[in-house]
Amino acid sequence: MDLFDDAPAPPPEGMPPAAGPLPDIVAPGLDCLFVGFNPGLRSGALGHHYAGRGNQFWRLLHEAGLTPRLYRPEEDVTLPAIGLGSTNLVARATAGAAELSRAELRGGVPRLARIVGFVRPKVLAYTGKGVYLAATGLPDAPWGAQERPLFNGVADVVVPSPSGLARLPFEEKLRWFRKVRAEIDRRR
Repeated sequence: MDLFDDAPAPPPEGMPPAAGPLPDIVAPGLDCLFVGFNPGLRSGALGHHYAGRGNQFWRLLHEAGLTPRLYRPEEDVTLPAIGLGSTNLVARATAGAAELSRAELRGGVPRLARIVGFVRPKVLAYTGKGVYLAATGLPDAPWGAQERPLFNGVADVVVPSPSGLARLPFEEKLRWFRKVRAEIDRRR
């Protein structure tokens, strides 16, 4: 796979196939795999992760020191070259996560487990507390690193949703994205 080619490559052997409009952006040995609820309509239409006009994901990555420069959504396929990746619990694009059923979200966990088994990332960063709660079935969780990871040997870090609709101020979101950077550094 050419990491700088915009066309999604077929999934590597052992990796579950993409089940929706976005390819999983993965490679073995990632430092961090970001896990979202599902693609928004704009991301689904464009075929790139976190492509919504108000989404702050790419700016948060850069300002947290996770990327060497500000990336555009169209560059999502290049993330594995710097140790990052992206996937979602649910492949179906919707206007909002509220359109997803609890069963649909929990149904994405076995696929996530197969991806984690293939990639073996150091850190799973859930982009929203609701994403983590849906994946784990827990009733609540704090921001930041979690005491008990969902998958053995992988640190779980919960960060605020990068959506522009999320009410937290940018600086507060950035604080938690920096915790991802710190957890990666701690595990190297």
